[in-house]
Amino acid sequence: THNESLTGIGCHRSAQFVVCHDYHDHSSETEHEFMMTKLNNSKNNNTGGVRITFPKILHLVLSKAEEYGFDHIVSWQPHGRSFLVRDREKFVKIIMPKYFNQTKYTSFQRQLNMYGFRHLTIGMDRNAYYHEYFLKHKGFLCE
Repeated sequence: THNESLTGIGCHRSAQFVVCHDYHDHSSETEHEFMMTKLNNSKNNNTGGVRITFPKILHLVLSKAEEYGFDHIVSWQPHGRSFLVRDREKFVKIIMPKYFNQTKYTSFQRQLNMYGFRHLTIGMDRNAYYHEYFLKHKGFLCE
């Protein structure tokens, strides 16, 4: 029966109902560990829940670039209204597989295009990417 199949996955059956215990204690995780758990869950979401969107993941990555030591690869522009991939080769080799589950820069660009980002081709922000709702310190706009 359905109840019997649940008992093998951390669920307990009583006479009246089934109680599942899939609680995960995040209280001792560092911010980086929590971020990685959220990103991994968004990639391998078998629960039917809401996934973290590409813009939200990108915002998290950019927000932590300096702290995690990869701001020489990708980072916000000083004004915080666009971002720049500074080292494309390292971005593809290090950042994309870890945070975006991708290995081709064209796939990353396709995602940017799909979400309405614009590639800036002239001016001080040449080669940066921009979206009017994608702003440093304003991650809630990605929701």
